[in-house]
Amino acid sequence: MDKITTGIVELDNILQGGFPEGATIMIVGRPGSGKTVLAHQVMFHNTAPNFKAVYLTTLSEPQVKVIRFQQAFSYYDQDKFQVSVFYRDLGSSLRKRGLAHTLTVIDELLQKHQPRLVIIDSIKTMTEIVPTLTEFREFLLDLSLRLATWGCTALLLGEYCEEEIDLRPESAIADGIIYLYGTEERRLQKRFLRILKMRGTGYVGGENVFRISREGIEVFPRIESSVTEPPGHQAGTLFSIGMPELDEMMGGGIPWHTTTLLSGASGAGKTLLALQFAIAGIKAGETVAYVCFEESLQQLIASARCLDFDLNPHLVSGRFNVVCYSPMELDLDINIYEMQQLVKRVGADRLVIDSISSVEKGINDKTRYFEYVWTVSSYFKTRGVNVLLTYESHNPVSLAELTRHGISFVADNLLHLRIMEQGSETKRYLRVVKMRGCSHTTTLRELLISEYGLTMGEAPVI
Repeated sequence: MDKITTGIVELDNILQGGFPEGATIMIVGRPGSGKTVLAHQVMFHNTAPNFKAVYLTTLSEPQVKVIRFQQAFSYYDQDKFQVSVFYRDLGSSLRKRGLAHTLTVIDELLQKHQPRLVIIDSIKTMTEIVPTLTEFREFLLDLSLRLATWGCTALLLGEYCEEEIDLRPESAIADGIIYLYGTEERRLQKRFLRILKMRGTGYVGGENVFRISREGIEVFPRIESSVTEPPGHQAGTLFSIGMPELDEMMGGGIPWHTTTLLSGASGAGKTLLALQFAIAGIKAGETVAYVCFEESLQQLIASARCLDFDLNPHLVSGRFNVVCYSPMELDLDINIYEMQQLVKRVGADRLVIDSISSVEKGINDKTRYFEYVWTVSSYFKTRGVNVLLTYESHNPVSLAELTRHGISFVADNLLHLRIMEQGSETKRYLRVVKMRGCSHTTTLRELLISEYGLTMGEAPVI
């Protein structure tokens, strides 16, 4: 089946190529959900001298306002106006002469311009002037027949909530239905897109986040977690963290394609050990992606110098890639998508997230937080990426309380850092709590930080 691209790469991927050509697609949602923006983005992306589009406004927003507001978006192309993009307001015809005459007007426009795309904004407002629902159904059938005769792909926009969609006659003639909706949060609005129906083609179901910017609509598809083995997986293969003593404590190193969690109090050395993990990868010729929620790039560079390592050449070469986020302005779905794109773009072998406890503080839905950590861990592991997460814990009573919301369950490997006072000194200690599938020591040993980097010391004197 031939497809018409939406002009939005990720939406095309969800639709497995775009809209089926010749189909009638309903784009529905409450006012302000993004229907008009999506329709215009599709229209301006496709139109050309051999691909014309007709945009019909009805009894909703005046046509002049529609055009004026669309000019603010980068996809708007004035050179296509009245050349391959044609606007027509049906409001006067609908009010004064009814549906029958409006259908005649649409017929004349189809004959005159022979468009490949027709958009009606909005189809629902037409029902306000129809005496009976039966008459409206007849109009829809006649309209559908004319569009099919001319081979047009049609986008019908409507202000419906999800509960209304199944009850409307429009839904019966539609080959596809795209539902746009949103939620209001204290700091930001979240927008979602869901494909409810698409005849003649497959599509990816489920809820997908999108946002509207000057470029138009950008979709961030839902990333599903997986429990399949990563490509080239070999059980028992280990890699070094760059500290021979710690490698020995872990049973020879960290198993490939696993998630390691560093838990510990503030100042216990989590970021330095995370950097040690990254530096070991760089020295092994690997590429590292480092996602930071607490430190700035300059702070990471300074911390790496404490380990006698200069990050700057590797930032230039692309071996070390850093992206910093504010946890207070975080959208989890967008963050996961952007991490996915970063890892894919740079071909990262190792991914560090420092720290997931900052993510936890930035959101209210703790169930969603657990899903975030689970998805990040499983998604990247199954793609051959070694993941390291840091988590700030506050004086746990027992090892079972190292993290909240069951996050320690997600990790294959768990290292716990703690600070202990001995006389007038404050010392850092590390224990290997868990190494899934590996024999390891559980002895508590001191973590030493010197001008030469990190080393392991002796067990504490009790």
